[in-house]
Amino acid sequence: MSVNGIGAGYPAWRDMGKAQRNGSGTGFAGRMADADAAGNSSPVRNGARTAGQTSALDAYRASAASGVRNVKPAYDTYESENFRIVPDNEAGCFDIYNKQGERIGAFDYSDIKVRQDSQTGKQFLISEHGTMSYDAMVLDGELKDALQNVMGVETLETEELSGFTLKTHSGTGIQYLVRDGEEGRGGKVLLQSETDRERYEALAETYFNKYPNLIHDKNAAYIWADLEIKGLAQHTKDGIVSMGFNGMSYNDNTDYKNNWSVLFSENTYKAVFDWLQNNRGSIEEIMLAGV
Repeated sequence: MSVNGIGAGYPAWRDMGKAQRNGSGTGFAGRMADADAAGNSSPVRNGARTAGQTSALDAYRASAASGVRNVKPAYDTYESENFRIVPDNEAGCFDIYNKQGERIGAFDYSDIKVRQDSQTGKQFLISEHGTMSYDAMVLDGELKDALQNVMGVETLETEELSGFTLKTHSGTGIQYLVRDGEEGRGGKVLLQSETDRERYEALAETYFNKYPNLIHDKNAAYIWADLEIKGLAQHTKDGIVSMGFNGMSYNDNTDYKNNWSVLFSENTYKAVFDWLQNNRGSIEEIMLAGV
């Protein structure tokens, strides 16, 4: 499992391929859990230089504009101690893998820049693919150097993080990044340490062991752990409450007759989400109210 972010640690549901970047909307969190998935070389290193330095974005723009109008930039595969960066020069993106060979995400060439959170100082690499579809990970020094080397630049452009908010799951302390306005539609869990990984694994084990009639394999347990960290699910004594931007549902592990669902507006979701953050110990009240 990737320590830098939720990647191919549960490979089947992640692998939807670069051709499906424009994800479509879904309803409840439980129905959101089945999407999110996945060069040739001839180096182009002649990016524009200013004051002796070249940013990745400048290099990309210069490469894209140089020579024939439609020539695409081309890069070579690069490996560091903990990362392998594989360019897809046709698609115009890098596939990034960790040292375990797990695919962390696909990042467009034009999105290779540092986005820094003004409150925490943390830096992120984010590639946006459309509504509810983006890859994000914490950007450390090693990965920054690797990206600079593969792109043949001396520095990566840096800008303030905007349009995304860094949040923390109260139950595990694991952070996740969510695009503003899409709080009920998903986000990216960020595993930044072995402690994060262990807590994430423990939460997945809870789902897998507690609900044998609802969860039949470990991949599904990882998905539910991911959803709970992002505030889209909550495990209870007897079942699972899931929620999304337009509704909430409960699935009972032993008696399906106790299942229920309710539709609501996105404004209602925001109110319910805020309440849950401060009243996780009272989740059983919501579950029982629906029976």
